[in-house]
Amino acid sequence: MIRRDFLGAAGLAMSGKTGGAPAAFRGSRSTPQAQPLAAAANVSAKALALHKKAVIIDGHNDSLIEHWARKESYDLGRDWPAYQADLRRMRAGGLTAMNSMVGGANLVQGLDLWGGMYENVDKHPADFLIPDEPEDILRAKSEGKVALIGQLEGCQLLNNSLRILDVMRRLGVRVAGLTHGEGGEEFHLQAAKSPFGYCTPDDREKARQESAALTGFGREAVAEFNRLGMVVDLAHANDAAFFETLELSKKPVEFSHGAVFALTHHWRALTDDQLTALAANGGVIGIAVYPGFIAQEPAQQTIQRFLDHVEYVCEKVGDDHVGFGSDYDGMGELVPVLPSYAEMPQLTQLMLDRGFSDETIMKFWGGNFLRVMRQAAVQI
Repeated sequence: MIRRDFLGAAGLAMSGKTGGAPAAFRGSRSTPQAQPLAAAANVSAKALALHKKAVIIDGHNDSLIEHWARKESYDLGRDWPAYQADLRRMRAGGLTAMNSMVGGANLVQGLDLWGGMYENVDKHPADFLIPDEPEDILRAKSEGKVALIGQLEGCQLLNNSLRILDVMRRLGVRVAGLTHGEGGEEFHLQAAKSPFGYCTPDDREKARQESAALTGFGREAVAEFNRLGMVVDLAHANDAAFFETLELSKKPVEFSHGAVFALTHHWRALTDDQLTALAANGGVIGIAVYPGFIAQEPAQQTIQRFLDHVEYVCEKVGDDHVGFGSDYDGMGELVPVLPSYAEMPQLTQLMLDRGFSDETIMKFWGGNFLRVMRQAAVQI
């Protein structure tokens, strides 16, 4: 999610890319028309069959918080042309599950977002479910539903309370992001803010040496996430907090939405040593379709450049450690390099055209995220 203030007075009152992209991926502010999966344009029978077989998990979606910010209905079953995600496009693209942002900064806001999660399940029981355990994601696949996985993006709402964390777990939170970039103040889990934007390798190294890592409560929280079976999400964490968490966590973690620093010198992209450490932990990075993460130059912000990031991770640390983390409805007016969920079958085709194996594509689309969730759920 881009940085924005969701806690203004009105909001609180409401709640208490390499080479040119194919034409289909250039996008515009108008919403692409979703096609039925079986009729997806430019997709071979082989690609379509593989895509239908895949368990497709999106590592990060901001639709509900964006609806909250715009003071609009949480009903994802409706068509939403001004947004990047709705049920029609989820179905068109074959989405199985998504990590849905349900708060971070404010407890009242977080509870309101959870109300939106349950409203969708209650209103559309044939279309949505909230998973209690990883196998419920496979149930969603078999039943033709979309699993809405509760994901915190920042943990200030915990107010340094492990009891509140337990309540979040009981509500349905299964992925916990340590921070949304905040740090150094009361209730933050990291002791220094995370920079954002483009930087040089020297900037990155200097900040890494000078930055503070986790707070005392942050360390307690990592242990509790492990105990409760929740996946730790390091997207937005500063580098010092990233490495300290990997030292502490007894379970694989995820970096739900980001990119590769070797290809885009952005603070939200992982360096080679971070990728190596993440892989050693058994974790996964979700590559986002946020254009600024894919390349700094607009002409390179393409779906092919997105695949460069996927390919880089596979070649550097192996295909067990890469996934899809869209960041849909979390990028303001920017047009994602893959316009919506509806175009996902075309991405499968492009991966086959690139020479990715069927097995790698299945891991990318959700196999790796599902593995991490299963390993996190094991009691310790």
